[in-house]
Amino acid sequence: MKQLSHKEFKKMILKSWQRIERDKEEINKINVFPVPDMDTGNNLARTLEGIKKAIENREFKDLDELSETVLDSALVSAQGNAGVIYTGFLAGFLPLLNKNPIDSKKLAQAFEKGAKKARAAIQNPKEGTILDVIDAATESIKKESETEKNLSLLFKKAVEKAKDALLATRDKIEVLKKANVVDAGGLGFLMILESYLGVLKGEKKEKTKQKPSEKIRRFIQTISYRYEVVFLIKNLKIKINDLKEKLGKLGNSLEVLQIKDKIKVHIHTDEPDKVKEIARDSGEILDLGVEDMAKEIAGEESQKKVSIGLVTEDISDLQEKILEKYQIEIVHTILDWPEVTNLPGENIYQKMREAEKRGIKELGKTSQAPPIAYLKAYQKQLQRFEKVLCITITSKISGSYNSACQARLILDDPSKVYVLDSLNGSAGQALLILRAIELIQEQREIDEIIEELKNLIPKIRLYLFFEDPKWIEASGRISHSQANWIRRMKKMGIRPLLEIKNGVIAKGGVSIFAKDISEALFKKIEKESKKIRKEGKKIRAIITHADNPEGAEKLKKMLKERTGAEVPFVNLVCTLVGSRLGPGGLLASWHEI
Repeated sequence: MKQLSHKEFKKMILKSWQRIERDKEEINKINVFPVPDMDTGNNLARTLEGIKKAIENREFKDLDELSETVLDSALVSAQGNAGVIYTGFLAGFLPLLNKNPIDSKKLAQAFEKGAKKARAAIQNPKEGTILDVIDAATESIKKESETEKNLSLLFKKAVEKAKDALLATRDKIEVLKKANVVDAGGLGFLMILESYLGVLKGEKKEKTKQKPSEKIRRFIQTISYRYEVVFLIKNLKIKINDLKEKLGKLGNSLEVLQIKDKIKVHIHTDEPDKVKEIARDSGEILDLGVEDMAKEIAGEESQKKVSIGLVTEDISDLQEKILEKYQIEIVHTILDWPEVTNLPGENIYQKMREAEKRGIKELGKTSQAPPIAYLKAYQKQLQRFEKVLCITITSKISGSYNSACQARLILDDPSKVYVLDSLNGSAGQALLILRAIELIQEQREIDEIIEELKNLIPKIRLYLFFEDPKWIEASGRISHSQANWIRRMKKMGIRPLLEIKNGVIAKGGVSIFAKDISEALFKKIEKESKKIRKEGKKIRAIITHADNPEGAEKLKKMLKERTGAEVPFVNLVCTLVGSRLGPGGLLASWHEI
């Protein structure tokens, strides 16, 4: 084979997971460096499993698309020294696989870049580790690619050189020599190379593996630091060298890998709480794990787990990808409106416009989800998580909070479920849930999470603009006088807005000289956040709309470009809220971060 396509490369990645998963115990049992925690095989297997799950059921158009997916999933799933170093290799290797197919020259360039990136991720790289095996394979492929075009033969020679480098690690690090073993991470990388070669040669079964050491000598080892912390953050707030310097004072085995706006960090430390504090201050935490290596060595449960599942209503308007990623259970509110539901239209707003044309004046009935819906959501989450946090729409507008509380009391053990009134809805409720996700990812305890969310609730602002207030007036959510106030202001060329204050809808002021509701909302947020932004703080905003995507995108662009706001997503308002908001409406919620 002289060229590699994305289909072959996908097979190679999947085969490498199979090999590591099968032989991870062979890797674990020789894991004595940098600490004898016997988990290098497990860490590599978990890293590759994350990649496997991301690609196994997908079709890719080319190597570029496949490589991007592999790298994103590797960054999230990378565990332990070996997992992070291997991900560092992929971070250099994969971006060069941007043409389909690739030849020996391109492969050599990719290996060289991968080896450099893997080494750069480590604070204090040492001889006698996985890096030696990566370097040996890289040098072989680089040299042989000048004359050899057959990729199978190229990998065969690289595997031979990698084996030699692996055997040499035993004499380069004292603890490996004393234990009569080779480097565990290096063995893992060799197995990955061998699995690649097997795919290129078309082997259905791999040859019997060679034992890494004839006889492992056991002896008492001490560990310099007790805890292993691995975390993933994005949107770094400080310089990466400053991050390395701060963490470098707290332990060893430090690896810091940056890929675009994300940073993966691995460290051994005696001060995991200080490491977590630095992580929180340095960016948005996407994932964080702490292992007690002393317990792991003793064969006890080593990982501290904060297992909390989330439940909320469809009114929160969260994107589907967020619901799937964080396994959030959605309880659906009820809209009984047959007169409009059966009309043509892609969404409720288009149906409402059609109803106006046809002179249909029926408004339909809405209601909160019944307690049984929350009960089912709790039961489902308790099968996945130890505890459940339910965040509901404001209790001053909806009966959802009461339904959620009633469902909690029906459970055999109500103490496992916590219900929090958001005193908000739509984009404002979504902001609260996003913060809850972050706190859960930071491994905060449930009481601490609820306390912080309660402190955040009064700081969240939600503004609403209507094209016509008749829909929400008819629902009883605002009074006739409030609706008339909106109409009078619009006639004078002034754009009035409503906001949620203390859980209820209230007058939120007016916007003068705004061209449209997008600009009116922007001016309101810009003015209200001015003091915060002058202090150097940022704001986070979520925008939802009632079939007004152009207005929502315009507002998003203005917020990002002119205030530097973080806007996680824009979404369509849910059916129930939309039926009261009316077509063309726009909502925006924000808070300081």
